[in-house]
Amino acid sequence: MNRAIRIRRNRITAMTITGALLATLPGVSAATPLNRQVQTLSEKVKQLEGPAGLLSGISISGYLDPTYIFNSRQHISSFFFGDKTAPYRFYHSSFGDLFLDVTKKFSGGSTLNVQIMPNRGYGAASGSIINAAYFTVPVTGKFSVIGGQIPAWDGYEPQISTGMYTVTHNLLFDFSEPGFFTGVGGQYASGPYTVQMLLANTWNHAFNSSFREPTLEYRFSVAPSSSFSYGLFGTIGKIASVNPGVGSTTRFFNDLDATYTSGPLTLSGQLDHGYQERGAANGRTAEWYGASVMGNYRFMPMVGFTLRYDYLNDTKNGGHVAGSGKLADYNDGFAPNPADPNAGPLRQAFTTALLLYPMKHVTVKLEYRHDWANFATFLDSASGNYHNSDNTVAAQFLFAF
Repeated sequence: MNRAIRIRRNRITAMTITGALLATLPGVSAATPLNRQVQTLSEKVKQLEGPAGLLSGISISGYLDPTYIFNSRQHISSFFFGDKTAPYRFYHSSFGDLFLDVTKKFSGGSTLNVQIMPNRGYGAASGSIINAAYFTVPVTGKFSVIGGQIPAWDGYEPQISTGMYTVTHNLLFDFSEPGFFTGVGGQYASGPYTVQMLLANTWNHAFNSSFREPTLEYRFSVAPSSSFSYGLFGTIGKIASVNPGVGSTTRFFNDLDATYTSGPLTLSGQLDHGYQERGAANGRTAEWYGASVMGNYRFMPMVGFTLRYDYLNDTKNGGHVAGSGKLADYNDGFAPNPADPNAGPLRQAFTTALLLYPMKHVTVKLEYRHDWANFATFLDSASGNYHNSDNTVAAQFLFAF
């Protein structure tokens, strides 16, 4: 019985080898079932990759950026990557994660963009891995309809690590600006001018059943040359007050930013102003303003250097605490003055970073950052004492493709 089975297996093996050899002979291969299947599969792949195919116009990019963080007041000294449990702080913001960007361009000019960022992205607070997902559909040569979950159009610093000349973000990015909106709007572009408007869910929320009023977002951008651009961003909408029982009140915010690039030199800056009714720590009107300037110079192909200075005045009525939903944030240095609860902090930060480009796809960033306030508002997690300054050292290892 076993001998009969072995003979049968040998015959099958011989037939398989013979069939494969015949498939390589001229005049025979076209008639074999195996070759017909290969041809059919090849035609299907060509259809997918053709001008109207599903895979045509698709581009994929992304990065990994494990980051080492040392913070003196919080006594942190460890690598930081893909951490869902770490709260959002100036030393634990949108870095140390996986980022994947998939863009699909259609033949009619429409585009679809989806960004995945599992732990530190805009969707992380609600348990979503979607950082952004939006579409652009041209209606005319100059006007397009846009919609989806869209990163806010403010400031000179992008959210993602590949566009940053430092590891950490500036004070305005973390504590003054909105992050993203979800809604539908339009975009008009003509020559150096671009106008964008969006009717969206309020402030940073992808969904919130408490607010029934939409937010208006707008940006006017001008790019007079390939090396210089500037723009004004604004938003008007309701957001929850830090004070219990107040509910949501209207917030106005405007940001003016500009960037100049010439060869190895990049200079950027922005001015912010925000206002919210009954949004301050003492229950009165909150008002804050600030500025950030950054300069980067790439000395040689493998070495660059960055300097950045941030200023954020949040002194009025005890401060707005960045809309964090808390009356005080002693980890980030935002809280009313114990000596005067009607006065908030004046926050500043100075950052310097060395950027190394040792090989293709790899960037190493080494950063030192000093934060300070006009009174003791940084909590020392070990002693429980308060200080007027904090120090952070960061090293980021960025692999991008």
